[in-house]
Amino acid sequence: MTVVVLVVLAVIYWLTGGQMFNPGPLAAAHADIEDCAACHQPLNTSQGELCMECHTEIRLEIAAETGLHARVKNAASCLNCHPDHRGTNFDMRTAAVDHFDHEQALFSLSRHTLDYDQSPFECRDCHSPAGFNADLLACLDCHENAAPEFMQPHVAAFGLNCLECHDGVDRMSGFNHAETDFPLTGNHEALDCASCHQDGQFADTPLDCAACHVEPGAHAGLFPATCGDCHNPAGWTPALLHGISFDHFKETGFSLVRHETHFDGSSLNCKVCHVNSLDTFDGQTCEQCHTSGNASFMTLHLADFGPNCLDCHDGLDSMNNFDHNSVFLLDGAHSALACTNCHADNRFKGTPEACSDCHSEPELHAGLFGLQCDSCHSTNAWQPAALTRHSFPLDHGDEGVIACATCHPSTFVQYTCDLCHEPLKMVEEHSDKDIFNIAARCLECHPTGLKDEKED
Repeated sequence: MTVVVLVVLAVIYWLTGGQMFNPGPLAAAHADIEDCAACHQPLNTSQGELCMECHTEIRLEIAAETGLHARVKNAASCLNCHPDHRGTNFDMRTAAVDHFDHEQALFSLSRHTLDYDQSPFECRDCHSPAGFNADLLACLDCHENAAPEFMQPHVAAFGLNCLECHDGVDRMSGFNHAETDFPLTGNHEALDCASCHQDGQFADTPLDCAACHVEPGAHAGLFPATCGDCHNPAGWTPALLHGISFDHFKETGFSLVRHETHFDGSSLNCKVCHVNSLDTFDGQTCEQCHTSGNASFMTLHLADFGPNCLDCHDGLDSMNNFDHNSVFLLDGAHSALACTNCHADNRFKGTPEACSDCHSEPELHAGLFGLQCDSCHSTNAWQPAALTRHSFPLDHGDEGVIACATCHPSTFVQYTCDLCHEPLKMVEEHSDKDIFNIAARCLECHPTGLKDEKED
């Protein structure tokens, strides 16, 4: 009976072409396969190997360890995710979703279970209808509708390839740049990401200063590329020289703001002025350089002021458009004087300003007038003199102009009223009005000589 049954089954198998073992119609993707052996050779090879013979792109992906299938465990057991014989309307790829761990695609759904309106996400919300490739425009549409003020500058800075930075967890959320090989400090801290990561590229960003900062002309060929030896992100200046904070203006009194280029526009470097060493300076370099730029001016300038340029110049330049009247008015006979008449040996700081420092007191004046020369004299000429600062009337007493000696018996820088006004009587009269200590203080209350000028 067993033999008969087996013979009958063999005949049926032969007559139906093996369809008696067919579990059902193939999916549409395999509907054109008529030979079962194309997918089933149980005694010869595994079914997964047969799948790979047709789906070569998957086999190459797994071999190169790239792409999604290279990250799926037991990827060669295709039927685990893609069963068949479920009918022509059965989508083998959609069926894989039930068995698929989305984190294998390097994008977690932990933050993408609900949309901004709290509705559940569906696969088609992020994947193109043609397949399961991520639709990056869907990312843009969704997030831009929710936060346009953030997304517009974000896309402008980093582009549309969201998956380069975002994995759904999100790994960029709370990102701390200080934990990378390049902490952001000083002026780097205020930069936006796109300043260093252009075109949305974050991998292999150069860390050396020269990658972003062009070497100044003043440095060319003088210093190594290890900028951090002298400079730090807090600011280009002050720099460190031999490990000590160095600001050229503060340390030397000479600013470099007007000495960045030669007369021909080429860059000035440190060696132009510090020929032998950065620690030494030869003033002749000033003379040689400026003479080459303006020889006619320098010839006269050196003749007048000598070669000690730093006595007057600080590089800003403080002497540029200098107005002498802001320091000491030059008018009258002073206006025609050469600088060296007052500034002997080219010394400008601490120049005395009193008349007597330049003009000896005449014997006629000795001990009489004091040193307030401008009370009688002007810069136009020594003579004629004129009393220019006498506010007290010279006809005091209504008897015409009185003699100077009446009020100034011994010197013209002091006065007395005692020769005309008896001191004791004046004390008595003022004490009646509760005014005391009047000695030599008359002008405080009577600047124009009138008796009732100031009662208080």
